[in-house]
Amino acid sequence: MVVLEKSNNEWYFINKGTYWESYGEDNKAEASFRRALGINPESATANLRMGMILHKMGRYGHAVGYFEAALRSDPQRIDALMGRGMALEKTGRYEEAVSCLEAILRINAGHPEALVAMASSYGGLERYQKAIALLDTVLKANPSHPGALYTKSRILGKMGRESESIFYLNRAIKEDSAVSTEMYERGCGMTRQGKHEDAIKWYSRALEMDPKNADALVAKAWTLDLAGFPTKDVFPYLDRALEVDPGHAEALLNKGLICDRRGMFRKAVECFDRILEADPDNVRALYSKGVSLYSLKQSGAARFFCESALLKEPANLMAMGSMIWILEHEKKYEEALQYCDKALEINPGYVYAISYRGKILMNMGKYQDALSCYDRALELDPDNRRATYYREMVKEKIAESKKESIFRRFAGRHPPR
Repeated sequence: MVVLEKSNNEWYFINKGTYWESYGEDNKAEASFRRALGINPESATANLRMGMILHKMGRYGHAVGYFEAALRSDPQRIDALMGRGMALEKTGRYEEAVSCLEAILRINAGHPEALVAMASSYGGLERYQKAIALLDTVLKANPSHPGALYTKSRILGKMGRESESIFYLNRAIKEDSAVSTEMYERGCGMTRQGKHEDAIKWYSRALEMDPKNADALVAKAWTLDLAGFPTKDVFPYLDRALEVDPGHAEALLNKGLICDRRGMFRKAVECFDRILEADPDNVRALYSKGVSLYSLKQSGAARFFCESALLKEPANLMAMGSMIWILEHEKKYEEALQYCDKALEINPGYVYAISYRGKILMNMGKYQDALSCYDRALELDPDNRRATYYREMVKEKIAESKKESIFRRFAGRHPPR
């Protein structure tokens, strides 16, 4: 998790609030923006961010004041005008909302979000024809605009035109889902590049568009877990994904892996079993179940599931790694070395197998061979802490062995009298 440098500067708290907001931690974001405003109550950025987070949390009446404070230094700031107009509309202050949104349209006559918000305000004032005309302007430029489609559906419903209302609602849901999928895919692209903070922003935006996007829920949970967030912050996303799709394999797999890591081995096995009920050939669930079963002291069953995974995918390195882990813990070193060799035939640079080979050789008293393995592992992955730790341990073993050898030679020359 990113640790921000402490400071009494307002920007420290603004940046911290933006960071928390990107991870969906709205309460923490609000607290940070409040700290920034405690330092500088006139900060336009802090007021704007506070207004936006309060709006997101549904506290529209409170949000209005912060948007107004943000506008003091720049009355034509569009994002603050937009926030104020939308918040006023949500609180039923429709005439004020229209006036605020007109200020945006004087700056940018075709601003689609301002037009949609104004149409919603006209709907509140029961000026339905004016609202529909504005929405048709937006939809002519962008027939897929979800906000315009939803708003038109709602206003048509108020007008008693039910069939048309349902038509536009279905279109809006379809477009929301498509946009959400696109944003989720952008997040996946960021994840592949290792840009996890950027990825989480896209996943969050995907969920704003479609809260039932199960893939985005799982991806956000995985990223939060990677960033070091506690289980209580991660599980709700996986649980929501499973509410949408009870058999979502990735949600069950991630939940199982977290349960295993947290020592909740029985719950982990339950998750893997649910995957295997629907898909008995799921290799990741098979070897993951094997690892959890070993932690439950069911070594025979553990080996069975890892072997089952390898029967289905003989070249699966993760399944081989799980088998190596079990065999090393069982002190079946020769067999474990065979699996290390198989893994390294497939991928000579597989650091896990190289490092574990070193540990096994160390346990067998073959210290120089073990040291060579750790040297190779660190050559491939210089930041590998486990390899660094065991390499130092092996060096100590070699030093102790040399001392014992010297002592034995000395003792052999000078027998006791």
